[in-house]
Amino acid sequence: MAGETKTRGLRLHWKILLYFSALLLTLIVAMLVYVRSQAAGFVSGRLAEDLERGSERIKGAENEQLSDLHLTAALVASIPQLNALLGTDLATIRDFLISYQQQNRGPDLLIVLDPKGKVVARTDEVNPEPVAGADAHWVQPALAGQPANYVLPTLRGDYNTTAVPAEAGGTVFGFVIAGSSIDNNFARRLRDVSQGEVVLVDEHILGSTLEGALPWQTRAQWLEAVGGMSGRRVIVITGERYASCATALGSGDSPVAISLQSQDRALAPYRRIQYGLLALGLLAAVAGISGSALLARTVTAPVGKLVEGTQQVAAGNFDFRLDIRSGDEIGDLAQSFNTMTQGLRERADMQKFVSQSTVEMIQSTSQKRISAGERHQVTIFFSDIRGFTSMSERRAPEEVVQILNRCLSLQADRVKKFSGDIDKFVGDAVVAVFDGEDMVLNAIRCGVEIHKELEAYNAAFPEEEPIHIGIGIVTGEVILGSIGSKDRLDFTVIGSNVNLCARLCSAAEAGEILLSESTYQPVKGLISATRLDPLSVKGFSEPVPVYKMTVI
Repeated sequence: MAGETKTRGLRLHWKILLYFSALLLTLIVAMLVYVRSQAAGFVSGRLAEDLERGSERIKGAENEQLSDLHLTAALVASIPQLNALLGTDLATIRDFLISYQQQNRGPDLLIVLDPKGKVVARTDEVNPEPVAGADAHWVQPALAGQPANYVLPTLRGDYNTTAVPAEAGGTVFGFVIAGSSIDNNFARRLRDVSQGEVVLVDEHILGSTLEGALPWQTRAQWLEAVGGMSGRRVIVITGERYASCATALGSGDSPVAISLQSQDRALAPYRRIQYGLLALGLLAAVAGISGSALLARTVTAPVGKLVEGTQQVAAGNFDFRLDIRSGDEIGDLAQSFNTMTQGLRERADMQKFVSQSTVEMIQSTSQKRISAGERHQVTIFFSDIRGFTSMSERRAPEEVVQILNRCLSLQADRVKKFSGDIDKFVGDAVVAVFDGEDMVLNAIRCGVEIHKELEAYNAAFPEEEPIHIGIGIVTGEVILGSIGSKDRLDFTVIGSNVNLCARLCSAAEAGEILLSESTYQPVKGLISATRLDPLSVKGFSEPVPVYKMTVI
């Protein structure tokens, strides 16, 4: 008993320790989660602002590039020799353009068009390949004094281009186009101005500041990943998370610049703070748990003595006294305990005893409010083993109980499968109730499957006597409630329909299911049943219509 008391004291000791520790650890985790959420919110907001500014700077850098290209194109167009060269062969014009590129270290592309927009010469190709839509992209806007900017895709790559008219004596004799390559160099330039990683993409990757293979290769794939031109999604590239947005270069279906701000790198300083807080929290946890262990010991030691005292009194030792000197509530409790044992000792001869079975009944009884009875529309299911009484006489009681339990378990499983409730077992009979919209079909299906399962059971145990049952099913109104006296209650169904179901079950042969009229009518188009001669049932003034389903 002393060992048991010690065990109880240890349980309380560890419970107090566990509660204090759980509370302390919960507070630490809550603090870390709060710091993390605040950091994530702050970083997300900051990255959103950085992406917005970066997008504006990318557009500014693109406009600055186009402005430089416009100036270059205007300078080339103003060279006096250009008009004269247009009357020479194409190779001479191309040599002139390449010479200008070499002397001025740029631009990456120069193209000369005639007044109708036909390509005369270009620096990227020996044979001047025509450009589809040159009139719409460059000629018409340039003549109208509007920006003649266009992203030109070529076999060598994509170029940001702008065009200016070449004039002599007030007459336009052609157009000069200057272009800059959209490549890794341009991506690095945009990274410098946007202060973030940049990927330039069209039908393929044009330029990137990221190392390694990229997960998406086309403009459409990247836009889907980042959520479109207005999207602000977090994407993962080579294991690192980036806040992203897209900025169009040029207009229409032109290439896009994907701006990327590393979320992991932005959160790194806050993670270091979290690690520091975690270390401090663990130190605080160790100190708090140690303190709670001391506190638990001061509480559980006198409680353990109290438990030992109650056990001694329960064993009839009324001379046991508690020696707990404490000025708190535990000390008051110990004093009250000693006073109680003294009174019990004085009245020991007057004590009344009750049997152990009565004590066990009182200990297991729970008080609960039970309905006096309600009317319900249900389907009632009765089953009964045929020949069970004679089988019981021929077999040992243990064997009978084993067979009965198998049969009842099989039926109970099928009742549960078809959403029914076992109301009671009455000897070898099963009483079940089905409720709900499909209660009739569920009860019938349950009966059919029980017959089939019993046949399988009989086949599995050929050495045993076959088991067959009869089943009755009735649908109608019953009274559901508490039946009995104030000392003994049974929660069950009663009524004429319950009695009818019991009679049908008794009348059913082995392998049969007998249905009442109220059960058959709702499902007559779904089952196959034979109408029998009306059955005279005790308690019913008129014969009752009956339908038979034979399963075996």
